[in-house]
Amino acid sequence: MGQGKAVILGAIFIIFSSASPLFPSQSNEDCLACHGDAELKSEAGESLFLDYEKFLASSHGRAEISCVDCHADLAKIRDYPHSSPLKPIDCSRCHEEASREFETSIHFMAPETGANPLTVSCKDCHGTHDIKGKSEYDSTIFPINLPSTCEKCHLQRVAAKKEPGFIGQYRESVHFRALKKSGLTISANCSNCHGAHDIKTVSDPLALVSRKNIIPTCGTCHVGIQRDYLDGVHGKDYVKGIKDVPVCTDCHSEHNILSPQDLNSTVYTTKVAEVCSRCHDNVALSREYGFLTSRFRTYSQTFHGTASRYGETRVANCASCHGFHDIRPSADPKSSINSENLPATCGKCHPGASRHFAEGPVHVIPEAIAMAKYKASHLVKNIYIIVISVIISVFILFIAADLFRRMIRREKRG
Repeated sequence: MGQGKAVILGAIFIIFSSASPLFPSQSNEDCLACHGDAELKSEAGESLFLDYEKFLASSHGRAEISCVDCHADLAKIRDYPHSSPLKPIDCSRCHEEASREFETSIHFMAPETGANPLTVSCKDCHGTHDIKGKSEYDSTIFPINLPSTCEKCHLQRVAAKKEPGFIGQYRESVHFRALKKSGLTISANCSNCHGAHDIKTVSDPLALVSRKNIIPTCGTCHVGIQRDYLDGVHGKDYVKGIKDVPVCTDCHSEHNILSPQDLNSTVYTTKVAEVCSRCHDNVALSREYGFLTSRFRTYSQTFHGTASRYGETRVANCASCHGFHDIRPSADPKSSINSENLPATCGKCHPGASRHFAEGPVHVIPEAIAMAKYKASHLVKNIYIIVISVIISVFILFIAADLFRRMIRREKRG
């Protein structure tokens, strides 16, 4: 009789527990009764299998977050199999700050606005049931793995909208080589430059890669270079908000940043003059900001420029004399082209260079060169004309005298 009562009470307990919302909802094990089957698929043929071992190893699994903590619309479900599709998971319930940042990003913008051709959600970057933190080697957002995660969209899904080659250039850059080939996780990856959840377009003034913010963005890693740049003439104009001042990407490019020792680098020694000439040979900019133009043309006509044009890498270029990031006007006592510092500057290539050695002009206006050449050639021409005229005149006189003498002799014989 006692055993019969126990069976009855157990049956009542099961019925009551499955009907009453006062009892906890289903456990992970309840979900795995179906989703633990590797053959389980949706009507569309999509796999519904959950690898529970991977889930337990994930950040959520280790935090003992249950299935219904994320799939909240299943919390009160009692009838199985449940209807599908389920509501999208709302990550903001736990990750409120990240969600707020994401809502301001280009990834969040709806496709119909035209600003973003794709809908991007948390799972596209972080995964689903195997989510791990950025410090874990096998995480999709671990620094070494992050480029591949971003490329899933930016090399494949948006290829029709943007040139994939531009994004792919990063794989040839000095940053990627340090990251992937050398394992230096401090090297710049996508999120270091563009941000993580609050990524914005380059035209947005708030974007980390906008012209307004690119200096501090690069300066996060290149602290010393940022300091030198801000001390220089370009940096001072940058602080003033002058829009045409060159910033990091103008000289070094964007994704395909290469070492200055790389032949393909935009700042390789024989290419530096061409990079500088983009601004310093620009007549419109020279008129607006009052600097001298024709810098590339005047450099090209010197020994240094000619030798560089023919591939000589040891010859001086713009940076050799003016500096790299801390470029200063000649009136600045700290400038490498200040009259007091020129002997030391020239002495880097020409040991023992004296003050007189450095006095010769470097940038001479081509028109002035042409005028000097014209004056010199005009003088030489006049000298040649005079000399030739004298010589011809002497020959004519000699011939006339000889003919006159022959005529007199004939008359005497006759």
